[in-house]
Amino acid sequence: MKKVKIVFKIFLMLILLMPLAGCWDREELEDRSYVIGLGLDKSKHKGKIRVTMLLANPEVGSLQGGGGSTEKPREIITFDANDFIAAKGTANTIISRDISYDLLRIIVVSEEFAKTPIFVNALSDSLKDKEIRQSTYLAVSKEKASQYFVKNKPKMETRPHKYFQYMIDHGIENGLIPDSTLFRFFKTLERGTDLFLAMYTTASKDKNPKSKQEDEYMAGELNAAGELDETEFIGSAVFKNGRMIGKLTGQETRTVNILDDTTNIKDILMDVPDPFTKNKQRQFAVRIMKNENNKVKMNVIGERTRIFITIPLKVEIMTNPSMVNYTVERNQKKIKNEIANHIKIMNEHLFEKSQKELKGIPYPLSYFARKYFWTNQEYREFNWVKSFIAADIVIKPKIDIVDYGKQSTKPAKAAK
Repeated sequence: MKKVKIVFKIFLMLILLMPLAGCWDREELEDRSYVIGLGLDKSKHKGKIRVTMLLANPEVGSLQGGGGSTEKPREIITFDANDFIAAKGTANTIISRDISYDLLRIIVVSEEFAKTPIFVNALSDSLKDKEIRQSTYLAVSKEKASQYFVKNKPKMETRPHKYFQYMIDHGIENGLIPDSTLFRFFKTLERGTDLFLAMYTTASKDKNPKSKQEDEYMAGELNAAGELDETEFIGSAVFKNGRMIGKLTGQETRTVNILDDTTNIKDILMDVPDPFTKNKQRQFAVRIMKNENNKVKMNVIGERTRIFITIPLKVEIMTNPSMVNYTVERNQKKIKNEIANHIKIMNEHLFEKSQKELKGIPYPLSYFARKYFWTNQEYREFNWVKSFIAADIVIKPKIDIVDYGKQSTKPAKAAK
């Protein structure tokens, strides 16, 4: 009798385990079409938005697809819809495979649409779809998003998801574009006291771009030639209460990234005016490393708020165009002061623009003001937005040069 019970229990356990080992709910990779980029434009029809989907073929470039696949690596479709959630069903009347937002990497909105009051409502739909991650990036395009995806044709990256991954990661590391995820957008919107920066991009170059310093460009202004994709990521679009109100250059965006301790920026390369020459155009390259958080102090008592910001930075000297001996103490002091002065000027320019033009600061500086008040009611009465616009701001870069680079001797005169 005991043996019968044991056999029965084993048989019952096997029956219960069988569904766990099955593949009845498996979905093949080739059965789905993944939206890598989503474009949002203003529609001509009232109550509609113009939706563009950049769809990636998961088999192209994979082992399953093989090296000799003749299928296209991507497909782009554009149509009017009420929202981009239900638009997946509409797109399936054209696309044969089941459409998914699981691998959505970037949402591109046209500058025209970003300036309308209905944009924030359209983007809020992303909170309702479980497939859309809050780590998805938000970007603003100079042209219509539908045109942007069509013109964006990478030369080296066949797979579109890899292209956007590399471009965005490198841009954030260099500080020339902001880390503009959906999570940051909605958090800033929830606070209602600060501005939000979205990365700025375009696939259309300006006809006659002017030559500028290496980080002073906006997307579309870099005059590059050769066999290359014309898409550029540099600068940022400024949002206030979910609506675009202005733009920042690559240099201004980089300055914000250095001020913002919540970004992942670690080190960047930039040019600084050479203090050893009268030629104002001559500059030397430095590597700026940020290993410590900024120190912020405020005086919120009185008619005008005073804000003191100390920015600790470590610096490596990368070039020496004037061939100056950096081992001499007075030269070290001179170059250190020049770097500090350059960073101070950039920050003062940013805060002046923020106070006079943008009427807000594009990073969470308001967090530091909260600790000076006992209650939320006192903080609300303080009115951070109004107080910041009229505030006196003192910037103090704290520069520590850790490496002066290889000391070169002056080149010998050419033989006659």
